[in-house]
Amino acid sequence: MRIKDKIKRPRRPVVVYEILPPREKDGTLNSYAANISSLLSQTHIDAINIPEVRDEVARGERPIKNQIRAEPREFGRLLQDIVGIEAIINRVVVHQELEKEMNWLEETNSKYEIENLITVGGESRSIEYPGPSVNQALDAIRKNQKLDLLCGGISIPSREKESLRLIEKSENGSEFFTTQVLYDSSKIIKMISHYQKRCNELNTFPRRLLLSFAPVSSVKNINFLKWLGVDIPSETEKKLKEDSQKMSEKSMQITINILNDTLKYLDDNKIVVPVGLNVEHIMSYNFQASIEMLQELSRIYREYCIKTDIY
Repeated sequence: MRIKDKIKRPRRPVVVYEILPPREKDGTLNSYAANISSLLSQTHIDAINIPEVRDEVARGERPIKNQIRAEPREFGRLLQDIVGIEAIINRVVVHQELEKEMNWLEETNSKYEIENLITVGGESRSIEYPGPSVNQALDAIRKNQKLDLLCGGISIPSREKESLRLIEKSENGSEFFTTQVLYDSSKIIKMISHYQKRCNELNTFPRRLLLSFAPVSSVKNINFLKWLGVDIPSETEKKLKEDSQKMSEKSMQITINILNDTLKYLDDNKIVVPVGLNVEHIMSYNFQASIEMLQELSRIYREYCIKTDIY
């Protein structure tokens, strides 16, 4: 079953692994893809989520130097061929005018055989971009008969009125959302609750939310996540930093607690917002830790999907 069909079936579990395109020093695309294939053989996933990495000036100085990476659609096509799992590519849509962006998407869809897309906006509303907004791009994709794309978007639980943004993006064609990396359960629970309420008011079924998690193994990782805008409560950060040798293990336990809290809230309150998992590695040296996190969170989540009767 294609990821497009899985995402639209609330009872169907959806587990995604997010991986950065390789840097020049990581070797050839083929060798890198082969290594990824070996790692992923340890677990089952439904799709590979590939972000587009761009320099961002509005956030201030980047804690970790950005490096030239392979193009997401090229890496995605290769992974589909080598690993045999569908790719979801992220695309920042604001950097060129709409017509050029549509041409790029048509080429991505037909030539690179990519059928799943996450539309990403600009880093700041105060910057004037030459290209379309996320909603303008989604609307154009929906109306373009040359395109056969499953479209998704990004969700930032800590952002004010985020549930309204989800509704608007859904109305323009977004079928799912990946959240920002979660290190706090309170804001994702609050956002899901508001989103459910707004969907009820509009008599529409909520789109699937892929809950994002990532291990941290150093203070550098924590600082980078915070630079990306991830909300890490001070008490959680303090707990992570208590013992640098056990930071990865602690991050695993924290994410397990967040997932359990969220799933329990959904079940207790009969919230029918479909959820899924998106696990990422952040740094290449966290690959193995992220696979272990993927395995453990996936086990908890799949058990929940089997037992729940809310959908």
